[in-house]
Amino acid sequence: MVARINSGKSIKGALNYNEKKVAQERASLLMVENYPLDKELLDYDQKLLVLQQYARLNERVVTNCVHISLNFETNEQVQPAKLQQIVQDYIAQIGFGEQPYLVYQHTDAAHPHVHIVTTNIQLGGERISLHNLGREKSEPAREAIELKYGLIRARGRGADQQVRQELEQLRPGAVTRVAYGKAETKKAITQIVTLALQKYNVTSLPELNAVLNQFGVTADRGNERSNTYKHGGLLYRMIDEQGRHVGVPIKSSKIYNSPTLKKLESRFEKNNQRRPQLKNKLKFQIDRVFKRYEQVTRATLIKELGKLDIQLLFRENKDGVIYGLTYIDHRNRSVFNGSDLGKACSAKAILERLAVVDQKIVTEQGLTGNSSGRVVAPSHFLRIPAPNPLLKALVGKNDPNLAPTVSRKKKKRKGEQEQSMNL
Repeated sequence: MVARINSGKSIKGALNYNEKKVAQERASLLMVENYPLDKELLDYDQKLLVLQQYARLNERVVTNCVHISLNFETNEQVQPAKLQQIVQDYIAQIGFGEQPYLVYQHTDAAHPHVHIVTTNIQLGGERISLHNLGREKSEPAREAIELKYGLIRARGRGADQQVRQELEQLRPGAVTRVAYGKAETKKAITQIVTLALQKYNVTSLPELNAVLNQFGVTADRGNERSNTYKHGGLLYRMIDEQGRHVGVPIKSSKIYNSPTLKKLESRFEKNNQRRPQLKNKLKFQIDRVFKRYEQVTRATLIKELGKLDIQLLFRENKDGVIYGLTYIDHRNRSVFNGSDLGKACSAKAILERLAVVDQKIVTEQGLTGNSSGRVVAPSHFLRIPAPNPLLKALVGKNDPNLAPTVSRKKKKRKGEQEQSMNL
């Protein structure tokens, strides 16, 4: 089981997300807890009103909406009665057992999962802290519930395998590139934007777009004369293989969690705190590649970095002139411009190092490789003849029968020494 916790400022937005799924017959209301009426008697306004009344008990708290999803393995069949018990156990263990909450069972994905909508404002007006809620309460609760109900463990497959599977899901190509007319635009854009923001450390809109573009989506502020740009608005669009806009754009405020420009800028600022560590990791991997080559072609550089899960993008203008580089580190989930990594990783420096033919650096055996795939000995390499097998056997310890020996006199005992002296 995997638990995901999202906090926000719009209880209505979280409720609308689930109610829309119900209207589309992609979800159903599974259970209602701590409401004055049974679920069959509740209408939309009553569902919303109870949560909003709790939130109004402490209007100083802006982040008062908690939206949780519990996700199970694809081949795991969990009956509704058991699902309700799991939800009740989980909610109680994370400290929300006395809160009003709605539980929706979704059927819009291959794996079974439920969504829980609640608030962190208690009846007395106190706020339930969301700080480290996932690490300190949700994770222990998840592990206990997996054992209690015999669920497939999220970490049972091994940490390395889990990381590899997660990485495969994030890699462009593994996630189907969204195509206009073949998928519901808003749903597809929402999934991709949410994935990019949750998984990648980005500190600017161009860095975010470097990730989004791999999945056929872009975040667009519009031109500087447009009302969208002047008012700090943001649109999300689908793009084709050439990066051209297709279809109707969607306002950021209409997407789940509302990834508006203001919210993004706040996230960018927080992400800056981890940049030094991520920067050093990326530079180390790039240096590893160049240390293996005297000269390297563009295709080989892209291929070698790709083996390390690093995607190298060459930014070109309309005339085909390269003006910048972008590195997407899918393993450590970060995005950097070449110039941000230092002069050695900038577009100018990298272009100067690229060659027409690959030439690897001399190995310990004195051999190099070229782009033809043949192993070549450099002209300055001195060939040392192999040692004579007989000489090796005589001076070595491979065969004790052939190794030279030193004769030693047998030491006399004390009695023998005295007898010899008397003679």
